[in-house]
Amino acid sequence: MFQLWKLVLLCGLLAGTSASILDIRGNDVLRKLKSGLERGLDTFDSTLETIFQNLKTELEFRCSHEVVEETQETENLLEQLISRIFQVVYSLTGVRIKNVQVPDIIFEATSDHSADVKIPITADVTVNLPLLGEIVNLDLNVDLQTTVSIETDNDTETSDSKVVVGECTNNPDSISLTVLHSRFGLLNNVVDLGVNLARSVVSSVVQDELCPRFLKLLESLDAECVKKLIGEPQENEEGR
Repeated sequence: MFQLWKLVLLCGLLAGTSASILDIRGNDVLRKLKSGLERGLDTFDSTLETIFQNLKTELEFRCSHEVVEETQETENLLEQLISRIFQVVYSLTGVRIKNVQVPDIIFEATSDHSADVKIPITADVTVNLPLLGEIVNLDLNVDLQTTVSIETDNDTETSDSKVVVGECTNNPDSISLTVLHSRFGLLNNVVDLGVNLARSVVSSVVQDELCPRFLKLLESLDAECVKKLIGEPQENEEGR
């Protein structure tokens, strides 16, 4: 008869072995991701720049109208761009991020010609590693956030206006990962390692890939376009 203490000991050994393998594998994954990000993900997928330029053109088209409205095309291009980035990340890491949804680039006017800007992103995440297989399925929520303003240089004869963009915040605690399903059941240390690996991957991609593209997109727009996208602050509208 197989004694209970032996079963407990076996489960403990399996849990420790799996966690150790995942920890080693996780460090290897992050090294590969860092190398890929340093090279630039465009070197792995040449369509990323094309989608980015199409997104810029779409925002400029919105600005050409008297009243700027949200369009489905902006949402589609944002989702295409972010999905392609995550596809490259999957090839490097084994962390699959799919079913990306982005409602729009949200401009919340804070004063005349300045705004908080946000891109909310939701997706499904699966950590799938060699030997261990599918570790955990997660629900991802993360917001890319920055500020944008229009500044006028009154020292010049033409009083030129320029677009000024703030930093893109990347607080790892702001990345929400909810466990939907885990293969290992009671082996919580393995599940936790999988969640932490997913968080590290997403944080690195936000910092080194998504935020720079987000800021580059805003900086590429002319001042008049950004003014239209910002609109009027809410308190000004109510006080009219």
